[in-house]
Amino acid sequence: MKEFLKTEVKKICLRERAEDTCGCAIAVGGFDGVHLGHRAMITRLVSESRERGLASAVFTFDTDDSPKSGSKLLAQQEKKYEILASLGVDTVYSVAFSRLKDVSASDFARGLLYEALGARVIVCGYDFRFGRDRLGDVSLIKSLLCDKGVTVVTPEAELCNGEPISSTKIRRLISDGEVASANALLGREFSFSAEVVRGKQLGRTLGFPTVNQKYPDTLASLRYGVYAVVCVIDGIEYGGVANVGVKPTVGEEASPLCETHIFGYSGDCYRKSIETRFIGFIRDEKRFSSLDELKAQVESDKKDAVNLLNARRNCI
Repeated sequence: MKEFLKTEVKKICLRERAEDTCGCAIAVGGFDGVHLGHRAMITRLVSESRERGLASAVFTFDTDDSPKSGSKLLAQQEKKYEILASLGVDTVYSVAFSRLKDVSASDFARGLLYEALGARVIVCGYDFRFGRDRLGDVSLIKSLLCDKGVTVVTPEAELCNGEPISSTKIRRLISDGEVASANALLGREFSFSAEVVRGKQLGRTLGFPTVNQKYPDTLASLRYGVYAVVCVIDGIEYGGVANVGVKPTVGEEASPLCETHIFGYSGDCYRKSIETRFIGFIRDEKRFSSLDELKAQVESDKKDAVNLLNARRNCI
């Protein structure tokens, strides 16, 4: 398995730390959105690692190759790493699920986690399944590794209204436009980062210039419509109002576009990568009978967005 580690597993160092020779504490899972349930597990991981003087690591999957077929992501890869680093994780090991799915459960637990990665503490969900045909579970990890001095930690699920916080539920909220509720479960504002692309300049002629970004097709599907947003440009936050969809009034796009009017910003963002964070849903996307009607609606949307952004500031 050490050769598998060298050839198939990417190692991403998130924090400067001297190499540990005594092993590591490692959390295993998809962590696709690093939501509050994931964060509780990572917090436990970091606590265990510091208590024992071990490095902290996360073993996860490449974002474009999820073990949950068809499930879209709640965070882009760089965002995922950013959050894990902020929680105190030292290293991430990432592998394409297609390269791991045929590894036996015993080879994964004993050969990869224990022997190749030096796991001395393993943190995972109580219902964690792994290995070929998903035959491995927590009981197998314990039977294989506890007599070798490995501690297996399975934190209880984080609950919201009596139900476990899950990526599936958060994806459903996002697809329904309920981004404020999704943000509460994520523990952050749902966002994406993308390069600004050239638009048709229509907004500028109507008095509300916009920046245009292609919405990533790997991310959870967002309900088409208008949102209050925050754009992060060169590390500075700007409020704004964004339309996500296919712009039915002025000609449909081939793929979803996020078109944002940024308040108080007059610079040139073209070809610059910016992060757009979704604060609250305002209304569904719709077709207007004229550009004048569209312009009047945008003015109304701007007022609604300002109200939502002011409420956000009051909660910080």
